[in-house]
Formats: sequence, C-alpha cells, structure tokens
Amino acid sequence: MVAVIYEQLKTPKSVEELYQRLKESGIKWNKAQLQLFLLMDSNIKRTGDLYSADGNNLNTIILDIVDKVMDDNPMAPIKKIMEYVPNDIIVSAEDISKIAEQSGKYKLHSNGAVLIRIKN
Repeated sequence: MVAVIYEQLKTPKSVEELYQRLKESGIKWNKAQLQLFLLMDSNIKRTGDLYSADGNNLNTIILDIVDKVMDDNPMAPIKKIMEYVPNDIIVSAEDISKIAEQSGKYKLHSNGAVLIRIKN
C-alpha cells in the first residue's frame, strides 16, 4: 500500500486528489488516515497544499531495513532481510541485493544469498 502512495506522489497532489486516486486503487483509507500518514512519513514533502514523495523512496526503505538487520553483523541472509519488509511492499531478493550494493555499503556473497558489509 505504501508503494502505491509513493507511486501516486511522484507528482505533487492535493489530499483530495490523492484520496480519490487511492480509492480508485482499492485502498480503503478515510481522509483522516491519509492525512495522518502524509504528516508522519518523513519521505513525503509538503509544499503549500500539495504533497509529493522523493523518487527514491523504495530504495530508502529497503536500505533502512538492510541497515537494521545487518546492525553489527558482518553478513546476513537476504531471506532474513525479506522478513522485515512490510507486507505492502513487494520486492524480490534480487531487488534487495541491487539496492544494497548500489549503496556502496554492502556486496553480495558469491553464493548469491547473503549480503556482506563492506569494510571501510
């Protein structure tokens, strides 16, 4: 569901317009729930009466999850990382490894199933 909201907010929208688009997408939030979400999500920016999201939100969300799962560990299985991805975000193990590698902080183990922290 969050991914749908971010997708809609690639272009700035008012609460009313976003509410209508989400309703058409089958999301059954009322306007108060939507407004609360818009206010609470730090990735969403407000300019006047319009809300928008940075284009790279999925990457930010996934990288935050990878950082939390890795914490002080030198490596972690991608399957374990996937357990922490919210149900409303659909992402593959391959997507997670790409996002992690693009950050420059992690690399994929030769077995293709484990992320390794790059030592700085």
